[in-house]
Amino acid sequence: MKSPTKFSDTSAPGSTTRTVLGAWGLLSAVLLVMLGNGVLNPLLGVRAELEGFATPTTGLVLAFYYVGFLVGAAVAPRLVVLVGHIRVYAALASLASTATLIYIVTSSPVVWSGARLVTGFSMSGLFIVAESWLNDATTNRTRGRLLGAYMVVLMGGMALGQMLLTLADPSGVILFILASILVSVAVIPITLSTAPGPRLPVPDRLPVRKVWEAAPSGLVAAFGQGVGVAALLSLGAVYGARVGMSVDRIAVFMTCAILGSVVLQGPIGMISDRIGRRRVIMAIGLLTAGSCLAMVNVEPLGWWALIISFLVGGMALPMYPLALSHINDRVPPGSAVGVSSVVSSVTGVGAIIGPIIAALVMDGTDPAGLYSFVAVLYGGITGFALWRILTHEGVAARERRAFTMVPARAGTVILQAARRRRRPRDRRRTDTVRPGRET
Repeated sequence: MKSPTKFSDTSAPGSTTRTVLGAWGLLSAVLLVMLGNGVLNPLLGVRAELEGFATPTTGLVLAFYYVGFLVGAAVAPRLVVLVGHIRVYAALASLASTATLIYIVTSSPVVWSGARLVTGFSMSGLFIVAESWLNDATTNRTRGRLLGAYMVVLMGGMALGQMLLTLADPSGVILFILASILVSVAVIPITLSTAPGPRLPVPDRLPVRKVWEAAPSGLVAAFGQGVGVAALLSLGAVYGARVGMSVDRIAVFMTCAILGSVVLQGPIGMISDRIGRRRVIMAIGLLTAGSCLAMVNVEPLGWWALIISFLVGGMALPMYPLALSHINDRVPPGSAVGVSSVVSSVTGVGAIIGPIIAALVMDGTDPAGLYSFVAVLYGGITGFALWRILTHEGVAARERRAFTMVPARAGTVILQAARRRRRPRDRRRTDTVRPGRET
């Protein structure tokens, strides 16, 4: 079988630049999708307030996005096998664009919930197609560098999308139309790209029980991160509206959280390579809890609130790659695909629960209850990690695998990269854990 054409020859000078330039269509599509999705997330929180939704109702509506995302992750690869990546991408982009316009037709929470589910389903499929295509068309030597470029595009698009909220009145229709246009236009660079379509192998199956036996701290951290981050990203705009922030202020406030994760994820990962994952998980959990408690007591309209938002996002979001790296330190080589599938599912379930519980807490207390909830949650992660440190010895530094920076939606890239690096003789059962000590 003829191998797919690669974006570049890594042996030549300047190959990294040519690799990124060769992937222009895919990276452009990801940027446009993130801009559209980025503006929609805070917009719905603000618009729900304007429509008079009760806080629990808002939380439930926004949680349906994560339900759709989990369903899409299971269904989209099968659709690609049946009809092809370009057709699936075009169909899902059209579906996501249409769902975005539904919000301006009616203010029914039931209809909005359905639209959020459709949006989550569509976005999941869009990311799977784009990321797997991007990964499959690169070489092993360029994959890591291209993932870095992808992270910049993805997180930058998410941050810029938040700022698009300032372009128009959220009570009108312009921002919804803008989000719809951005997602629709994302079809163009994908359909014009000359890179071959991706191959989507079925991920290795790894029982959750086996992952729990290998590294329970990792699963607890991943689940907690899903609950907390989904709550922050879904209801952060609601918090801002409730405490009297203007639309421009809400956009800046939410952008600070995203930028925090971009800036701090790398240093946090490097520290975890040196001193151990569980210690860093414990420290990051404690710092996140402390930052959230500071947000509860800070003046929300002052500059300190923006700084603390940066710290909350910078500490809370990197918990996922920490958890993933922690577990990979303890499973046999070749298990990365199965581990990522398990961790993504556990995080996704947490993400469904997070906005619902946080909204109930906010409704029963005050807007700052969102940050009180996340503080307690990450405090629990800290306590569990501390207990494991005190009762179970960790893995030696020489046995740890290098920390991998994971953007919010790089799951497919990581899965495909792990699968492509496995040799045929390594294709065996991977549902047993490595004997010895736990991280």
